Amino acid sequence: MALVSISDAAKLVRKARTTLARDIENGHLSPTILQDGDVRIDTAELLRTYGRLHSPQAAPKEPVRKNSTDKTRIVLLEERIRSLERIIVLEAELRRVKDQVTTELRARLSDKDNLIKILESKVLFLEYDRQTRPEPTLEPQQTPSPAARPAQSAPPTATERRHAPAGLRGWWQRTFGSAGPRT
Repeated sequence: MALVSISDAAKLVRKARTTLARDIENGHLSPTILQDGDVRIDTAELLRTYGRLHSPQAAPKEPVRKNSTDKTRIVLLEERIRSLERIIVLEAELRRVKDQVTTELRARLSDKDNLIKILESKVLFLEYDRQTRPEPTLEPQQTPSPAARPAQSAPPTATERRHAPAGLRGWWQRTFGSAGPRT
């Protein structure tokens, strides 16, 4: 059989030169090295490895175009994969932030409910306190004049006169719970 160069062999089997070089390295295809150092491949070796040989003139241009279209398609698909991976990462981050916000809002809602319960109990306590204890006034109560006093009551003693009037003493006792102010 005939010896052909690697470029011609690639045209005969309709493969790329790099494919033939890789097959030579892997031992699938045996090259013949001439005395001047040129590498040639026997056509019988091409038939053994790749099967059918094609004529070099009838090599169609379509595989090259298909190859470039495939490369473009591969690049587009790889970019789409990277975009989808970014979307997955962003969705995971969004889910994490959403869970964090939900947890924080639930904690705030619980705190609000506790605060409402505390305020309701204080309002109830104040209403109960208002009902059971009369509201103190800042002005002292008027003592009845001696003419308005009942006839059975004795005139005030000197000790009673030294102390605050009875109405004021009563207010003080209701408010502070002691016998009254000392003078």
